[in-house]
Amino acid sequence: MADIGRLAGAAAEAKQLAQDDATRRNGAPRILSPSSLRGDNIDATTVLTTTLGTDGAKRPLTADDLAAFRQNVRVLGKRFKGGITARQVVDMSHMIDRKRAREEITVAVPASARGVKAGGKVDRLEVRFITNASKKYGASRHHVLVEFMGYSTAVASGAMTAVKAAALMRKQQLRFDCDCGRHTYWYRYVATVGNYHAGRPENGYPKIRNPNLVGVACKHVLRVMAEIEGAGLVLSFLQRAIEKGRSSESGAGSIRANQKEADAQAAKQSARPTARGARSGDRDYDRSRAALRKASRSTTTRPKTVAGGSKRVAALAAEPAAQETLLGIIKQLGITQEQAIAILKGASNAK
Repeated sequence: MADIGRLAGAAAEAKQLAQDDATRRNGAPRILSPSSLRGDNIDATTVLTTTLGTDGAKRPLTADDLAAFRQNVRVLGKRFKGGITARQVVDMSHMIDRKRAREEITVAVPASARGVKAGGKVDRLEVRFITNASKKYGASRHHVLVEFMGYSTAVASGAMTAVKAAALMRKQQLRFDCDCGRHTYWYRYVATVGNYHAGRPENGYPKIRNPNLVGVACKHVLRVMAEIEGAGLVLSFLQRAIEKGRSSESGAGSIRANQKEADAQAAKQSARPTARGARSGDRDYDRSRAALRKASRSTTTRPKTVAGGSKRVAALAAEPAAQETLLGIIKQLGITQEQAIAILKGASNAK
């Protein structure tokens, strides 16, 4: 069974990891900054390299590469107008990341949540998730930060119960961050350009790891997104956070998970079949899709039934603006209005 470890001290651990990452980034050499991306401030004695167009082998960076990078940024900016949702994170992710999420990351449990203020009022809900790690690089767990941007509306609105507000909020826009290397070196820049990053922004183009700017999320984030979409535990956790916010004068209340409940949920998640043991390789993502569809049916307005045959013609002919057009068509065909009604009625019945 995957172990998420102790929840006590998890926030401090995540904070320390973020500080270590910022220190590393400040001392990183050969960063392709926005000004360098335009061809400015590049020292002639500094040889920058990229893997663009190769099978991972580094080669010297050229002016054509910079032009390609700038085009990639423009395309990326257009793709993410209006933010990103949990479903979009899964749908737009790289296939290899989805495969790793299914096979390696079996646990994603919400550990804490707090309302965050901006401009003197509550702005978003910050939820910290803990996932297991593949242990390939020595880590035993990872911290994924998710910011729910619909929180302030969910707290302020009295039109919905807390559980309905939570169900709606988890389908709305969000931002995220992960402390793993995949997110740091491949996807943090993508998230920054797309304006769905939480935590430290990244303005250094990933010229070595992800020069084509493909994918959006690591395996840890993908596991969390699957839980956000389909897990009852996450729904109840968000419900609690909204209820706490509603009971607080500022809306910025905070909650924490219980260790016993978190361990029980981790055990339950670990017992699910992975891609190796399930008939469907996308079992967890199918489960989250099914849950999302079920939730959507309760808020989706069914389309009105369209009248067929003669009723449609009668309704159309009853509109003064359409009478002239209808009569013109009948005249061109050389038939009577009754014949036109019979034809359309027969076509409708054939369906």
